[in-house]
Amino acid sequence: MTKQHTLPFRPTGLVFALASAGLLAALPATAQQSPSAKADEDQGQRIVVTASKRQEKQREVAGTVSVLDGGDLERRGSRDQEDSLKLTPGVQFNKGDIASNTITIRGIGTATANEGSGAQQGPTGSYIEDVPMASPLGKGTVQDPLTWDLDRVEVLRGPQGVLFGSGSLGGAVRYLYNKPRFGEVEASVKAEVAKASAGGTELSLYGMVNAPLSAAAALRVVAFDRRDPGYIDNLGSRTKDANDVHQRGGRVLLSLRPMKDLNATLVLSTQKTDQGDTFSVSPDPGRLEHTSPNNSTRSSTSDFYSLTVDWNLGAHTLTSITGHWRNKGMALIDDTELFASQGIVVPQVYRPQTSSSKATSQELRIASNPGRTLSYVAGFFHQDMKGSGRGQQIDPSAAFGVATLVDLTSQGSGTESAVFADTEYSFGNGWSAGAGGRYYRTEVDSSSTGTQFGAPSGFGPVGTKDSGFTPKFTLKYRFAADSQWYAVAAKGYRYGGVNGSAPFKAYKSDSLWSYETGLRLTPMPGLQLDLAAFVLDWKDAQFTYFIPPTPPSRLPESGIDNVGKARSTGVEAALRYRVNAAFDLAASLAYIEAKTQAAVAIPAGRGSITAPVGSRLPGTPELQAAVQANLRFAGPFASQGRANATYTHVGDRVMFLGGNKPADAYDTIDLGVNFARGSWTLAAGVANVTNEKGVMSITGAPAGVGAFAQYFLQRPRTMTMSLRYDH
Repeated sequence: MTKQHTLPFRPTGLVFALASAGLLAALPATAQQSPSAKADEDQGQRIVVTASKRQEKQREVAGTVSVLDGGDLERRGSRDQEDSLKLTPGVQFNKGDIASNTITIRGIGTATANEGSGAQQGPTGSYIEDVPMASPLGKGTVQDPLTWDLDRVEVLRGPQGVLFGSGSLGGAVRYLYNKPRFGEVEASVKAEVAKASAGGTELSLYGMVNAPLSAAAALRVVAFDRRDPGYIDNLGSRTKDANDVHQRGGRVLLSLRPMKDLNATLVLSTQKTDQGDTFSVSPDPGRLEHTSPNNSTRSSTSDFYSLTVDWNLGAHTLTSITGHWRNKGMALIDDTELFASQGIVVPQVYRPQTSSSKATSQELRIASNPGRTLSYVAGFFHQDMKGSGRGQQIDPSAAFGVATLVDLTSQGSGTESAVFADTEYSFGNGWSAGAGGRYYRTEVDSSSTGTQFGAPSGFGPVGTKDSGFTPKFTLKYRFAADSQWYAVAAKGYRYGGVNGSAPFKAYKSDSLWSYETGLRLTPMPGLQLDLAAFVLDWKDAQFTYFIPPTPPSRLPESGIDNVGKARSTGVEAALRYRVNAAFDLAASLAYIEAKTQAAVAIPAGRGSITAPVGSRLPGTPELQAAVQANLRFAGPFASQGRANATYTHVGDRVMFLGGNKPADAYDTIDLGVNFARGSWTLAAGVANVTNEKGVMSITGAPAGVGAFAQYFLQRPRTMTMSLRYDH
């Protein structure tokens, strides 16, 4: 195994957590409320977001922005995207193995897993702070930050091409960290035990220290050593609870304020995740097992750096954001069951894979400060990205005459440069209008060398270039406090590229127009109601297809091509009701029809099938819903108690264009309770109370080339208990 480069400051999360605990004794005592008390105090306050790259109240944004509070996610026991994104109907989390999840927003997606999707940029943007984590080569990091010490997650629905650039066709997901606090000493440690139904038991440790270094400097150190219990048995390797996960790492944030109006924050983070075996089961989605001679292990290491400098110039703020990330991945994926589904019975077939990628970005922008008749943001963005990978497929029995069936090495690079601006002018009497746009230039270069079934294979170097303009128009009417009507039309875009397998066909960039209108109402104190309706017209939509087997190969290969047109239409509703100081309720619902508008011929087996006009796009349910309730009460021993319950519904879906590999609807119920007294918080929770085996995504052979399928299920019933100390 090749030794991977690591950051010099990468200790394990356990070391950080223990260090945090040790520092507690050395820090001066300060009064601090428990997390639950802080959350109660924050209830009813207006949420300020930066989705428009300038400060704006959430309910005044023209468009739909969902905000998931980091503290609330932690109290609910959310561990990752599987837990958190189900709280936002209209957003579909398609589960995969680590670094292989896909997210679709408002139906904009044509593949439910990036296994076999090739070097394709995702349709949903992923950002840490304002640094894009997406890659035009399909080799970027798939970020899934822990909720521990996370400030919030902003989910932006609809294309974000003007302010966030490529890869945000359906929307974007932004993760924002808690920043160092000046003049405040804080420290927290948490120990958590998780037990999976019919699975293992694991202990996780978390730590955080916030320390002012001077009147002009503050440091925040966060660490974690998280272990998720396995619950899927591999009968072939005779491994019980094989799919355990070990994730460890940390981050260091340093904020400097050399003068009153100048603030700089440096973020250094690292995360390493190891997976013992695949999260998929087969052939029966009702049984938590599969049969492979080898465990499909994965390892992913992600390092992230950013420097954000804000200079308040009075009427406006000048901001510079420098970002850099790098990702390395290793995997050994067992294909024995896939071969058997094609009638090729061999003792074992496996795929060793390695990949690495890195990107550096720079954004410089100027934005108006709140309270002006004309608000605006304008700036420049540039990103350079490089990636490489090697994939092999090995049959030790040499049934095809060679042991190494595939051995391909790929190289690629991509750049994106853009200038952008977004403005809004208030006419008075509640009316305002806005306009913006982004001019961009992108370039991708790719090459591949190696062999397939002993014959030379490869392409390139091949380059593709693209440029264009993505506009945005808004109109708003504020007719009461916290109540408004809005309309927005916006365009988004995504890179094109070249397929990495024969016949190495190029595919074009795709784009879409979004038209949305909505109401935000406050019918009575404590009650908020949001309604939105949208139409998304998608042009040249990229989709995954399968090339029929050609001698000497007897297996299909995947590729990417462009569908003529597709359309997604839908409505969304969200309600928040604070009944009284003890009880609040939230509910949300999304109904989406995402379908093709042109017939699509899909290669399958030795023929083809046709997805007719009106075929459903894969991975998106027509109906999604979520209901959340919180109850605050007086607990035993003078503690403050809090209970929460969450119900989510995901409707039926298809997993491949053409309608095959359907997945039934499923429901999930999560329960939790915690008791806070002084600095201590004791919490317990049960996720997926009914232990339902909901199918979140499916991979495997497409229609016409075999019935083999791997089912990725929601996490089974999992019980957790944690003890937290806040200083």
